[in-house]
Amino acid sequence: MLLDIGVIIYLKLDISHEKAMRRGGKEYDRLARLQRLIYILNQNPGGIGPEELARQCGVTVRQIYRDRKALEDQLNVPVWAGRGKWGIEPGLYLPPISFTTPEAMTVFLASRLLLAYSNAYNPSIVSTLTKLNSVVPGPLRDQIRKTIEWMEKQRRDAVFVHTLETLARAWIEGRRVKILYWALDDRIPKERIIEPYFIQPAAWEHANYVIAHCSLADAIRVFKVERIERIQLLDEHYSIPAEFDANEYLSPAWGITVRDEIETVKLKFAPELAMIAEETIWHPSQVTKLQPDGSALVTMRLAINIQLQAFILGWGEKVEVLEPESLRKDIVHTARRMLEMYRAK
Repeated sequence: MLLDIGVIIYLKLDISHEKAMRRGGKEYDRLARLQRLIYILNQNPGGIGPEELARQCGVTVRQIYRDRKALEDQLNVPVWAGRGKWGIEPGLYLPPISFTTPEAMTVFLASRLLLAYSNAYNPSIVSTLTKLNSVVPGPLRDQIRKTIEWMEKQRRDAVFVHTLETLARAWIEGRRVKILYWALDDRIPKERIIEPYFIQPAAWEHANYVIAHCSLADAIRVFKVERIERIQLLDEHYSIPAEFDANEYLSPAWGITVRDEIETVKLKFAPELAMIAEETIWHPSQVTKLQPDGSALVTMRLAINIQLQAFILGWGEKVEVLEPESLRKDIVHTARRMLEMYRAK
């Protein structure tokens, strides 16, 4: 029933869109506003007041009342009203989705980025791009088709896909999962019950992570999805703490590790890399200042981890650690060990 209603309304909006294009800008603006109204109502399952709806849609309250009547009478959207708020009856309406060209490009680039991190075939990315390809202009459609064809040739990893899909379902439904997990220092995997709080791809590691409360540690931990050997969705439910914010949790991290102490890191980029340092934001806390000698001073507040050290070493002699002294010593120690390794051969 849900799918039928969604398809019928999608077709109605499609027809309305064609009529709007023929009738001119005002009708087109009205259709766009009705679609925005649907999206806002869907994003507020607890309801939202008509005054706030009018503000977000940029119209008068009187116009919002007329728009609500249009949703109910013309598009059969099941709107409820109570205690000064409006909403859409849960489970009775599947909203239509349309993309502008910039929005479609954003989804395409996000999918390309995710693909670059995983380097593996993911049927969810393929299905997303296939659906996207039905609503985008010709040139972009050709590029999406080529991306899909290229993805079909990538390696398959059914265990990873199943694990990621199960984690996503657990996260959305608020259900605990039992996992068999390999930590780096484990000789055998350990069984844990976790409550997923967030799923995050990590560019540097070309991997995916789940931030979750772990029953074994009785604390929030970060688990690499690729190290989960087995997963089972449980019927036990949980709630993500209201104070948890993934953006705040990850803000001090370089990559995904956030358990270390936050410190001020200062890096000096050689003049030939100054433009790269100035135009690239590697961390939200980053401040970049060009120096009189042509170099660039990059200052960040974050937790130092092995990913940050690898980033610094990757620039070789072109990047110098100025602060903290402990990080500077670690880089020097690693550089000396590397020199000894190569001299020995």
